[in-house]
Amino acid sequence: MDKIDFNGKVAIITGASSGIGAATAILFAGFGATLTLVGRNEPKLLKTANECARKNNSVPLWLPLDLTHPGKCETVVNKTVEMFGRIDILVNCAGKLIMSSLFDESMEMYDDVMNINCRVPYHLSQLALPHLIKTKGNIVNIGSSMSKRYKPGLLPYVISKAALEVFTKHAAPELECEGVRINTISPGPTRTNILQNVNITEDMKEHTYEYLAQDMPSGTVLEPQEVAMLICLTASNVFPNLNGSELLIDGAACMA
Repeated sequence: MDKIDFNGKVAIITGASSGIGAATAILFAGFGATLTLVGRNEPKLLKTANECARKNNSVPLWLPLDLTHPGKCETVVNKTVEMFGRIDILVNCAGKLIMSSLFDESMEMYDDVMNINCRVPYHLSQLALPHLIKTKGNIVNIGSSMSKRYKPGLLPYVISKAALEVFTKHAAPELECEGVRINTISPGPTRTNILQNVNITEDMKEHTYEYLAQDMPSGTVLEPQEVAMLICLTASNVFPNLNGSELLIDGAACMA
């Protein structure tokens, strides 16, 4: 079986300033990838970039920006091609969790979460596609196993992640004829910074993770590094016929 080897490959990783995105970037660097890292938190993104540089002595292109702003997705793709000449892998890891429901009278939170969780991955994939066709590359979207079960207050979030999964499945046959793969990784509750979006304070984080762990048959939440390794395997050449799939990594929580 082929080993993971990203030497000579150029990967764009969004949401790279923390959590799963940061862990994925560091692993990719360790496997030799040339990287474009995107995130909104500049100090944290720089920290990730420095850790990646230590892994393979190659300084990533790091872009502190908000992908929901007009023209920013174009900036990411254009700067990557300008600097590295190619794109082999796109990892759509940027995302947001917002507590909301149909009882909210405003559409603002729904639009916000759909924009970053679904529209941005679609648009980045659209923009990167001509370059991915040239390299016979692939796209990895990050979904969520929460779309398979009910939790109050998460309706817009689970809709956005379910839409991402459908996007993957229906895009795969279209891209197959061009030699481009697209897959979704759907993790369960993972120890990331996403709780900051729902105003959970630092001292309450551990209590929240303990609560989330109750849904896990193992009694523990996932660590970002475990999800990142599955992303690396999916984006590599280890499974060349893995296409249009949703890979769940949630310790059977969606079956509980």
